[in-house]
This record gives sequence, structure tokens and C-alpha cells, in this order.
Amino acid sequence: MNNLISLQKLIEKEYFILCSFLTTSQFISYCKDRSIDTSRKQLEQFEKLGIFFPIVRVKIPKIKIKIEYIENRTRYKDLGILKEGEEWQGDVKEEYAHFWFEKSYANNWLKEGILWDPRTRDFEEWDNFYDEDKREFIVSYYSIFQCYTLYNLTRSTKMELRAEWWYTYSEEDIARLTDQISEWAKIVIDSHKEIGIRGEVFPIICQVLSNRYFPETQTDRRIINISISSSYHDWDWYEYCGKWNPNSVLEDINLSIDNVKKAHELLSIDSRYADPLAHWYGLVNFVSLEQKRKLKGKALLAQLLYSMEHMIRLFYKELASETLFPPDENVSWKNDNFYGEGVTDNDFQYLEFLTNQYHLNPKPKLILIVEGKGEEEQFPRLSEELFGYSFPKLGIEIVNISGVAGFTGRKGFDRYGALEKFIDYYHNRQTIVFVVLDNEGRTENIKNKLINAPSKYYKTRFVTKSEYIHLWERKTIEFDNFSIEEIARAMSNINKGKYVFTPGDIENCQQESKNIATDHLSRLYKEKTGYDLPKPRLLKALSDSIIANGKNEIDSSGVPVRPITKLIHRIITLASTNHQPTCFEIWKKNQDSGYFGEIKE
Repeated sequence: MNNLISLQKLIEKEYFILCSFLTTSQFISYCKDRSIDTSRKQLEQFEKLGIFFPIVRVKIPKIKIKIEYIENRTRYKDLGILKEGEEWQGDVKEEYAHFWFEKSYANNWLKEGILWDPRTRDFEEWDNFYDEDKREFIVSYYSIFQCYTLYNLTRSTKMELRAEWWYTYSEEDIARLTDQISEWAKIVIDSHKEIGIRGEVFPIICQVLSNRYFPETQTDRRIINISISSSYHDWDWYEYCGKWNPNSVLEDINLSIDNVKKAHELLSIDSRYADPLAHWYGLVNFVSLEQKRKLKGKALLAQLLYSMEHMIRLFYKELASETLFPPDENVSWKNDNFYGEGVTDNDFQYLEFLTNQYHLNPKPKLILIVEGKGEEEQFPRLSEELFGYSFPKLGIEIVNISGVAGFTGRKGFDRYGALEKFIDYYHNRQTIVFVVLDNEGRTENIKNKLINAPSKYYKTRFVTKSEYIHLWERKTIEFDNFSIEEIARAMSNINKGKYVFTPGDIENCQQESKNIATDHLSRLYKEKTGYDLPKPRLLKALSDSIIANGKNEIDSSGVPVRPITKLIHRIITLASTNHQPTCFEIWKKNQDSGYFGEIKE
């Protein structure tokens, strides 16, 4: 145990409940998943050289089982172990005992000498661990954290030979190189024998700490994972934490607080060096544990090393009441220097800035509020057909407030009374809220109220800007964007010949709408056809005509001709230029810029 802790104390204190030991085969598989290409032969050779050992070795004894054959001796009943001195006249079956790491089991086997620390005995060839039937009865166990030691060891004992150079070597070159390799190998192995492997005590430290801290490292920064073996199904992690005494544990592993700090420093460096995703450390921390376990190779190894680093960091904090830097920070750089003071302690805000930084935040850049299903359907269609931009890809979300109770104010207030809070909230989150309304009734008053309402979230600005609330000049979307001929033709087409509307019919409606605030087109359609006007179908028919003549909808300088296409182009521009803040300072500058509401004088 590298003189840190005895095997007896390791068992007595049960420092293996959450991070169970692995058999040799399991350990090899665990290492290979993390790009440490090892084998039984290599592990045996390292042990033979005296530089890398399993944590524990167990010799599984054979036991006699009392059995009773049934069904013409094709099956049998297990009647229990035949105890020493017990009389039994029936049949007996001999088999290896079962073993699992549980305190009483391990303690008894340790006392009997069939469980031991491999360092305390002379090396024995691993072929002797198998019986005549090739069944393994001497089993070696490793800690998952020994991956770290083996990672360092295999790197330091590896030399690369390139075929393109070897091919050109003369016999003298090869002889000289062979001598150099032999000398190098002797120096490396002798060095490991004398001074050990880089960080070789860290796995034992982490194994001792694992019951207390490992669950806190298995996290997406919001929830932790506690996985307990069936041998300890009644074990309570929270109770264990309540009884945890870091100073007592420090005595168990025979280290000083300064030793712990140095261990953390080295692990912090090595974990980041091993990680091919090191630059994404902050983001990966928020990824679910299930998905992180699907990482491959060095990236998966790095997650183990980060767990080791994190456990020692937590241990040191309890010992010294001082927080050490995580792997992506140091004395000269803290993440709060970039994101803003205290941001990294606020998981919600930190993740918001991180996902903005990586363009992963699904939050809309612009919310377009419309009054009807027709606008909800046709605005995205016109954007894609005329300009080639998809609303979802631009980060534009459409909200149709027709029939949405959440936008209805209390009785006696405007229908759009709830809009103020909605706009203010999203502007504070740096999502532009763009409102398109028919210019009927009191909508002009509503617009004035909104642009003059002080923000509740950001005290130095108003809720919104005049340019973010669009009222159709000629009352409705139809009259503002289409000629009386286009409207008459579209209304005739959608009623399937029941009535042919004339431009004169539409012109009369248009004149009436200037004086009376009502839906004159719907009234006209009802009078002439006997049916309600399907306004979404009408706007679709009108949009069809725009799309069919798309070349004529944009002038020679690339400027849209109609108000509706100008509006959509403006919305596209706003969404595409609303770059999301990646830190608190940028968010504040945006709020102070007047971009989301005029600044108070």
C-alpha cells in the first residue's frame, strides 16, 4: 500500500464500498476503455519487476457442498456447506468458495492468510494461479484509480520505433541502437524501482476518500449519483458523511495537509493534459453522467482523473478550509474573471453563458408575437421562400396571442396587458420580443404604454422600443400589403365560385375601415357567401401570389417592396444580429445599450 495504509485498515474501515475493486480481467477492460493498452502479461511483468502491484490478492479455497441428486441425477439440490467434522452419508460436490469484498468476509480470509497484499510476498508466476481445469483460484484485485498509475507507467516505459527509419539502418546502426535501448530500459526501470512512479500513492488516497467524495464527482453539477454494491444495500451514504472525520482519515493515510495539496496540484495538471476535451471542460461538466460514460479513450480516462482531482480538492477544503483551483483555473486565471464575479457559482447563469459561447443555447433570439393563425403560418413561409431563411435556424419563435389566455389582462384592462411583463422578462434575457398588431381599437395606446413603461428587471431602461412594435398603417395586414385587386382575387378563389368579389367591393370595405373599427372583410365575405371568412386561407392565398412573383417583390438594390416583406426582412436582421452574451459584462453592456428599450435620461 506504499506505506500509506495497511490492508487490514483498508478492510476494517471498508474503504471500498462505493468503488469496488476489479479483478485483473475487469481492470484490463477498464483500462483499455480509457486508451491504456495493457494485458495480463504486462501487469505480470510489472509485478515481477516490483514496480506495479494489485491492491490485494485472494486464494479461493475449495469447499464441499452437500447435495441430493434429482431427476435421474441430471440435477441436484444444494443442501449447504459440509462443515468440518460434520457427518454426512449423502453425495458431496467440491467447488470453489464465493468471495466478495465485504468486511467480515475479507477480515476472516485475511486472518487465515488466504487474502494478502501482494507486496508482502515473493513474486509467483501467474500461470500458477490456475488449476488443472484452467480455473482461476488465485485472484488479483485492482482499484479503478490505479488506471492513473498505469497510465503514467506505460507512458514512461514506452519507446517508439519507426519503420521508415529502421529500414535505412545498417547493422552497426541497429547494434548501437539496441545498446542504447537496453541502457534506456535499465535507467527507466531502475528509476521506478528506486523512486517509484509519478503519483503512485494517489490511487490509494482516492480509494480511501471514495466512500465520502466519489458521489460528488459523479455529477452534472446539479445532481449526484450514488451507486452502492448489493453487499452494502443497507449502507447510508448520508449517514456516512455525517460521521466523516477528515483529520482522522488524514492520519489513516499517514500524510500531511501539504502532501494532499501537492497531490491535487499534480492531478490537476495530469488530468487536463490527458483530456482531449480539456478546452470544453466547463461545458462537459454539465453533461449528464450517463452521456459522459459514453466517452471513449483518453476523454473517458480524463473523467476518472477529474474525479480523483475533485475528491482530493474536496478533502483539502474540509481539512484546510481553503478551496483549491479546479483544473481549468489557476492563480493567474479564474473563470469568474471572464464570466463575471459569482457567475460560476450560479449553475443556471453559468450554463446560460456557456451554451451561448458554444452556440448551443436553444433559447430564441427573437420572439415574434402575432394575432392570428394566418400570420403564424405565413411569416415563416415567406421568410424561407423569399429570403432563404428558416425561422427555427435563425432562432425565431412565433407566439400567436389569439386565444392565449396568458396574454389577456384582467377585466377593465387592455387585452394586451400581460404583454408588458412578457416583453420585459425576455428583454432581460436578451431575447427580442417583436410585436405585430392590427392597427385597430386601442392598439396605438397599447404601443405607447409599452414603450413608455419602465423595466422592472433593469431599472435604467424602458420595457421596449417603438421599432419593436409594428402596427399596420392601413389597419390590417391585408389592406397594408395587398392591392384591392389582389384581395378580391384571393377572396374569390377561396370561396370556390360561390361569389366573385370585385375590386369595388374591397375598396368600399377599405373606406369603411377608416371610420369604423371592425373586421369589414369578414363582414363582406359573410354577406356574399353566407360563410365565415377563413382568414388563414385568405392570407395563404395572398402569400401564394407574393411567392409566385418573388422576383418582383425585391427591387434592383435588394430592398423588399411590400411592407410585409420589409417587416420580415427586418425581423430576420434583428434575429441574426442578436448575438447572445457569453459573460455578465457583455450582458450588462447590451442592457445599457438601448437595444432592448430606450435608456432613461
